[in-house]
Amino acid sequence: MTSRDNFISAGAAALLAVLFPFYWITFLGQTFDGFEVALKQDLLTFNWRDLLFVLIGALEVCVYLSLSNHLKSHFNARSARILLCAMAAVVAIFHSTVLFDIYLALTNQDMLSESTGIVAMVVAFGSLGLYTLFAAVFSIVCLINKHLPPLLKVFSVLMLLMSILQMTLVLSFTNVFLFPAALLVLSIYFVKDKEELEVI
Repeated sequence: MTSRDNFISAGAAALLAVLFPFYWITFLGQTFDGFEVALKQDLLTFNWRDLLFVLIGALEVCVYLSLSNHLKSHFNARSARILLCAMAAVVAIFHSTVLFDIYLALTNQDMLSESTGIVAMVVAFGSLGLYTLFAAVFSIVCLINKHLPPLLKVFSVLMLLMSILQMTLVLSFTNVFLFPAALLVLSIYFVKDKEELEVI
């Protein structure tokens, strides 16, 4: 990767670290009845929050693909790169649930049908479950790879902790704050690598 690529990747990770908690705090603040109820309420409206949701998804996909591309220069990192691509794919699927908002808005529906609600829940929870699995395996793969730099190890530890908390469901809300911390570590990693490229 070039110095410019690293700068863009670092900026995307840093911006995502700011936007991610802002979105999810406002999203979950709609109701105290849990993620499922909040999602159903959100599907019935199409507003600025949905545009922010799309932007967050695009940034997250960009960060994972950038890191996957970056790992080309590291020894024995093929498995980690594949898992990052898989994570990017399920993130894209999860954020595609905004299509339900658009459909309901275009058809002027003010009530969520049972079938639409079920499909939306399956897509949302299914992609979240796959993401958690891929992220956990990615973290373990990175942690046992002796050739990766310390900052990537720290990022992997945070991602593994996130995956474990996500599996508990009860403590998954803490990822609203833990994920931005992991992104900031990744942003610093990209910046440091950019500085190394400039020295070389």
